Amino acid sequence: MWNGLSPAAGGFWPGNGKAGRYPHCGTARQPNALWTFWRGIDMPLRLAFLLLICLPFLLSAQEEKETPPPIDTDFQQLNKSLEGIIPQRQFLEQALDSAIDSSTYQLGPGDQILIKIWGALENQFFTEVTPEGFVIIPTVGEFPVEGKTLAEVSALLKERLKERYFNANFAVRLVRIRKFRVYVTGEVVRPGTYFMRPSDRLSDVLELAQGLSNWGNETQIQIRHTSGDTSVYDISQFFRNGEEASNPYLRAGDVVFVPPIDIQKNYVIIEGNVGSQGIYPTKPGETVFAFLSRIQALNRRSEIERIVLIRNGEPRYFNLLEPHSPVFQEKLHKGDRIIIPTIRDRVYVKGEVAQPGPFPYLAHYAARDYAGLAGVLESARSLKDIYVIHTRNGRVEKGPDAIVEKGDVVVVPRRPREVFKDYLTILAPILSLGLSVYAITR
Repeated sequence: MWNGLSPAAGGFWPGNGKAGRYPHCGTARQPNALWTFWRGIDMPLRLAFLLLICLPFLLSAQEEKETPPPIDTDFQQLNKSLEGIIPQRQFLEQALDSAIDSSTYQLGPGDQILIKIWGALENQFFTEVTPEGFVIIPTVGEFPVEGKTLAEVSALLKERLKERYFNANFAVRLVRIRKFRVYVTGEVVRPGTYFMRPSDRLSDVLELAQGLSNWGNETQIQIRHTSGDTSVYDISQFFRNGEEASNPYLRAGDVVFVPPIDIQKNYVIIEGNVGSQGIYPTKPGETVFAFLSRIQALNRRSEIERIVLIRNGEPRYFNLLEPHSPVFQEKLHKGDRIIIPTIRDRVYVKGEVAQPGPFPYLAHYAARDYAGLAGVLESARSLKDIYVIHTRNGRVEKGPDAIVEKGDVVVVPRRPREVFKDYLTILAPILSLGLSVYAITR
């Protein structure tokens, strides 16, 4: 290998005035013109020249050092987004309506338990119920816990831990709740499979299924358990009265079935301008008022003083404001129709007025007042001929001082001569045409 830069090695050293020596050929060379030019430049110029040559490389290295790799930026942004998302998800998953009751909560696959040991020895570890339903504790053993309550498992594990750890205290805590599948079928908007937790109730899975369809029978909802048992619940009792017994907790593998309304049994048809029109099942011995309250058919726009019950073609009227109204004792029959009218806050004026149509209801206003609002025309009869049609009972009341109620119709009649003018206007062309025909054919 050539070592021509070292004078000690006998190689060629520029400017030393000696010939260089190459091991491979042994040929001597003289200093060239470039080296002669370089030796003629002063030292400061040499340094400046070397700096200009190295400057682009230094700037390029600086840019590479200051510019972080794009993948690192993306990774940091991903971490930030996960920091905000993951805690929210964990919080939502662990949302409970109350504290877990260890005496009733049954453990299952996926539940995570914290076992804490303190005293002579301090230690803690997490363990999860296996898919086979076992809890495994290192150096202690495995224990079947499927179907046992948290309190029973806690007592069992403490007894076995005492055999392994002496002079120590123990605590067994549930730290994460498992998930399982629940199947929703029948008359719901979105039947299918839903992932639930032991803290979820029947109302929760029905909400995920977007509620019952129009034909769903909320009084006979079935929950079929994997054990083969079937329970029937009336979820309307929970929504109406808050009965938790009608809104049970769900179990793994439950099948929720919402049956359709059976029109061969008791049912009622709701009509009127309310948000509850349709066919509804009734309970044995249920009264009209109890039924309307259960399905929440009444609202602030309902005319509760004129509830109509049609049975076998015969209408009956009920006033809920009466203290001893029969609506509280009247029991429903199969095929009954209930009409709930809407409160009318308008009064209608028609006849010989400038602006016929509806007007806002004003308390204690008489017929003459509404006629004045509409503008009485010259073709109208005298004010004493105004009359009011009461829509509540169909009664007609004459006179300008008749008090108008909501929904009533105020009529301003025409003068008789105006009626005669209308007839003449119609008959004149007909008579003219008839006379013309008679004159031609004569």
